[in-house]
This record gives sequence, structure tokens and C-alpha cells, in this order.
Amino acid sequence: MSKKRKLNNIKGILSDIDGTLYFKGAPIPGAVEALIKLRERGLRFLFFTNTDSKSPKTVLRILQEYGFPIDEEEIFTPIIALKEFLSKYPSRKSFFVTTVEVEKEFEGFPKIKGSEIPDFVIISDFHDNWDVHRLNEAFKYVLKGAKLLGTQGNWYYLDSKGEPVIDTGSFVHMIAKAANVEPIIFGKPSKEYFLQALKKTKLKQDEVLVVGDDIESDIQGAINAGIKGILVRTGKGQFFESYKSQIKPFKIIDSFSSLIKFF
Repeated sequence: MSKKRKLNNIKGILSDIDGTLYFKGAPIPGAVEALIKLRERGLRFLFFTNTDSKSPKTVLRILQEYGFPIDEEEIFTPIIALKEFLSKYPSRKSFFVTTVEVEKEFEGFPKIKGSEIPDFVIISDFHDNWDVHRLNEAFKYVLKGAKLLGTQGNWYYLDSKGEPVIDTGSFVHMIAKAANVEPIIFGKPSKEYFLQALKKTKLKQDEVLVVGDDIESDIQGAINAGIKGILVRTGKGQFFESYKSQIKPFKIIDSFSSLIKFF
């Protein structure tokens, strides 16, 4: 059976954003047009990302400015997932290591005061104040019993110039290793994050595809959740060499616009 035949039952796509829809500050050629055509063919979309330095509204605004026809309810980020988690524990206090923009997203949630020990230590992207003392304070709280939460598990990302930058997952796992604890990861490649995203589509695992440029975060995460993962040769995907990886995508395509041929 051909892979095209295997896609006959696909009703939706969980699409990565940075590196898949846009890269280096511009839409990837053909991505906007492909999205429009795929919508016309009846496909349902959820755009999920590991971006944890910006609010979900900022992520949406950037996509819309690039010309992507996307609505607010189609965006899913680690910040949304973390809010859903914290809402279950309204009396528990947190210590945040995030950007100023993201910390504003949690203004309604309890934070520690003075010498209090938090219930949760939350590590996110904090590139606007990249101070090691913030991490050390977080580490001390974890040693004293706070639960370590990471907004996502990426080891690195590519900035607007395409240069690699240490990402949230590296800091989370560093603290976890030093404190000998197991963190909770909310973004990719967490299986739970993929299943949360899937639930929002109201579709089943065999009715969706994951499309992304990161072999570990996107494709391995999809496999963990029982979903077919398609790797695009844009963003991080341009550097993928299959013989160096044990992770096997369902399919490798040139770019997001290449999806058209499957539908």
C-alpha cells in the first residue's frame, strides 16, 4: 500500500510553526498558499509550537502578519498548556523564570513572597534577562522540594538569523540533573502535549498528521503519541541526515507546501 493511500483517512494536521511555516523572519515560500488550499480540501488545523518566550496572542499576530489565515483557537503553545495545569491548583504558589512578556500571562496565578518556598518552579525561555542567578535560585527551590516544571524540552533553537541558541529544555534538564529530580515537560516532545493538542482537534491519532522541522521535538513526539510524523526540509529539517538518526519519520518532504500532493 502506498503512503498516499495510507493518508486517505487524514482529516487534520498538527503543524509546527517556526521552521515549518516561517523561518528567519519570513514565510517559507508556498506555505501560505498551501494552507489556503489544504483548508479548501476540508482539512482541520491546529498550529502548535514550543515558542515559550512570547504570549499566544503574539504568536498569532506574527502568523497573521505573515499572511497565514489562522484564528486564535487554532493556536496551542506551552504557555496555554501550563495555564491549564496551574488552574487545577489555584492555591499553590510558583516561582517563574520567564521573559517579562510571558510572566504577564500568569498575573492571575499565586506567586511566592519573601522567604516562601514555591510549590512549583517554572523554567521557560528567559532570553531577555539571561542571568544565571535566576537559574540558581530556581535550583535552590527545587532542592527544597518545589516541583520542577519546564515549558518545553527543546535543547536548542535557530534564531532569526538561523544561528543555534540554547533552549529551555537544556536549562530544565540541567537543573533536574543537579537536583536529581524528574521534571514535568509541557511542550514538545512530551507525549501529553501532543495528546492535549490532538484533543483540541476532536480527532483520533490515525486521523491526523504532525508536520514539523525538528526530528526530536516534532517527529519523536508524534511517534510517542501514536501519530504519523512528516519532517519538512526547512528550518532544522534542512540539516537532518537519516543515517545519523534512529528516529524514522513517516515521510520526509521538501516543505509545508509539498503536503498538497498528498491531498
